[in-house]
Amino acid sequence: MKRILLIVIAAMMVPLLAMAKKDDVISYQVEGAGTGAQGTYLVKTTVVTKNKNISDELIGRSAVHGVLFKGFSNADTRQHQKPLAGSPTVEQEHIDFFSAFFADGGDYINYVQVISNSRTVVKAGKEYKVSATVTVSKDQLRKDLENNGIIKGLNSGF
Repeated sequence: MKRILLIVIAAMMVPLLAMAKKDDVISYQVEGAGTGAQGTYLVKTTVVTKNKNISDELIGRSAVHGVLFKGFSNADTRQHQKPLAGSPTVEQEHIDFFSAFFADGGDYINYVQVISNSRTVVKAGKEYKVSATVTVSKDQLRKDLENNGIIKGLNSGF
């Protein structure tokens, strides 16, 4: 019985360990942060990490990843935005593209801007929650992913 319990616990830990990168990122959260300029999303991105001195690039990468594959909600307006890519499986289907896209200094950086003076750091146990408000250029991101054949265009039909 103990052996089965250990196997189950180990199986649940593998995805968490796989997500940890050199910056020790465990997870991130993206939520709506109000109304951005036309063609953009304004989101608050929170990265949970062991290192409180993470770069704006890591926050921006998390924001773009969240907009593409997770979607986000705004608690104040009770609105939900679906993932831009439509499905989390798109990332696995186009792994070569997204590996380069989300690499250090990758193309994701062209679609994101961290708002200055919006960063906050909160200690939560042995980890830190580093948050910042980020603008993501959703229209340009969608257009470029459509041109690369990653996602279908809005006018491609059903």
